[in-house]
Amino acid sequence: MPGLDLNYFVRQANKMTEKIEQRKEELAQETVEGKSGDNLVVVLANGIQEIKSIQISPEALALNDTGMLEDLLVAAVNSALNASRTHMQAELGKLTGGMKIPGLM
Repeated sequence: MPGLDLNYFVRQANKMTEKIEQRKEELAQETVEGKSGDNLVVVLANGIQEIKSIQISPEALALNDTGMLEDLLVAAVNSALNASRTHMQAELGKLTGGMKIPGLM
């Protein structure tokens, strides 16, 4: 087709990919929090869905209920990962104009 510059589109796609990769590196330094059981368990995750820390309150340990503690851990981890995923999608969506790009988000 006359007037269609495919090289321009390739360059633009490469620029967007570079910006997304740079933002992912920045997201790796940002943290979000997931909590459960009235803050008995608090989990920190970074912006690329990696768990960075788990804090278990002394009150949770004092309950001496392994099953409940396991449930609290799972709930807090899932909450942190969900918050991380939501944060990443929102941040990368700013770069892509909300367009979902498979493999990048």
